[in-house]
Amino acid sequence: MKKLKFVTALIVAFFFVNSCDNENPSNPSGTHPNAEKYQRIVDRFMQAGAVGVNVAVISPEGIWTGSGGLADREKNILMKTDHRLRVGSMTKMFASATILKLQEEGLLSIKDKINKYLPKSITDHISNANDVTIEQCLNHRSGIRNYLQDVSQGVFNGSIVNYSAEQTLQMIYDKPADDPVGKGYYSNSNYLLLSLIIKKVTGKPAYQVINEKVIAPPGLRNTFASTTLPDKLTRSYYTENADGKDLNDVTWVDNNGIGGEGAIDGGIISTASDIAQFTEALLTSKLLSSASMQQLKTYVDNDPARLEPDLKYNKQYGLGLMRLETDQGEALGHDGHVFGFGGKAYYFPKQKVTVCILLNTWSPKVVAVLNAKETFNLLF
Repeated sequence: MKKLKFVTALIVAFFFVNSCDNENPSNPSGTHPNAEKYQRIVDRFMQAGAVGVNVAVISPEGIWTGSGGLADREKNILMKTDHRLRVGSMTKMFASATILKLQEEGLLSIKDKINKYLPKSITDHISNANDVTIEQCLNHRSGIRNYLQDVSQGVFNGSIVNYSAEQTLQMIYDKPADDPVGKGYYSNSNYLLLSLIIKKVTGKPAYQVINEKVIAPPGLRNTFASTTLPDKLTRSYYTENADGKDLNDVTWVDNNGIGGEGAIDGGIISTASDIAQFTEALLTSKLLSSASMQQLKTYVDNDPARLEPDLKYNKQYGLGLMRLETDQGEALGHDGHVFGFGGKAYYFPKQKVTVCILLNTWSPKVVAVLNAKETFNLLF
């Protein structure tokens, strides 16, 4: 989302509290052989001014989870590893896996144009929509206009509340495309179109299908693709101040902006441990066939000129999948941001290590740590 300044700032002192716990009782985090190493990740974000952070690591040595700070600053509720946070665009991994599962079932082909499944009443009003394939939506090469530039003001002033995928897409009707077909870098609108395709071919809401196809099978008990907010959802905080001060509670903005039906571009709520488990299952071929995995990992190069300066190592994009070149080798997964939430989940094939970091804070300092390639070095 575009960064918008807030007129009123809430100046509230908050506590930096680090704690570790583990959902795997046979290997408590405190006795994990890499506990001190992984704890550095939590500590680094707390030092940068995060209100709260959850981290989960899956490695050959076992599962480690850690948390730090606060889930709710005003009520002084400590962040725990079972607290739920919005995961933003990490949702796209769930969406792409679902599309590929539907292809395996013969309900669609990613090589088809999207207007095979969507009515002209939609595609005729979206530039490029009659010429792009499902695959080009999955890998963001449709050139279709990113709706974020059209809805941000409405979300902040309260005129847009919990829009469905179809309602949100109407915001880009009859407006120019961002790029020609086959080009572009990233557009959340692609995944809202995919949401409508999922509903068309299954007769069920996209969230329901994602739950059935890729959330229930690996046993993700704390992952929610729904318009209903779960309990233990943390608050979220935002500031544009370079020093990280004057963090505002923007939970209402997050809930209104991404709380509608079928928002499979960024609407999932989960825990770090569940997202790590899903990422590991997806990227070690536990969810998809070998043919689907080959398509999932068919990459297109990212244009460095369209990347933030500290994200130049984000070299390629697959089907709902980012491919990074880090100091530790290749990493596969996805970043995620909403307004006051942020994080990332990546699998390192060489080391067979998966990490998920979830934050309830957006500030320049915190995002700088999240984006820094060097942050991954704390894992090893």
